[in-house]
Amino acid sequence: MENVTDYAFIEQDRPVLEAELRGGEEYPDIRGKVYAYALPDGLYLQGDFENMPINSDFAFHVHEGLLCENKGEKILLLPDVFSDGTGNASAQIYLDRADHTQIAGRPIVLHLKSNGDEITVACGLFQRVL
Repeated sequence: MENVTDYAFIEQDRPVLEAELRGGEEYPDIRGKVYAYALPDGLYLQGDFENMPINSDFAFHVHEGLLCENKGEKILLLPDVFSDGTGNASAQIYLDRADHTQIAGRPIVLHLKSNGDEITVACGLFQRVL
């Protein structure tokens, strides 16, 4: 992904996991990529998203399931993501309470926050980078 930035605190040149998010039925144009980098005491996630509803607030979570269709309960709550006036968003998240083995193979989900509800708009599975 062209927006991936190199940071001095990342020990490896490339991520250990990646997820390609795709929009569901109601938001089929949403696309995103999330990369997970292993750190000595945690995890760094970097994500970029496009074609989202503009100027909107999205809950962002990792779920326990193994498929987007059967995502199960939330196991890792991430900071919200906010889209801009063009429908693009990015996220840079440091987690000191997780490592890549806990999220490998799990769904990562964007939920549009609307009137107190969270509507699932995009999902992808974390896959190991070979």
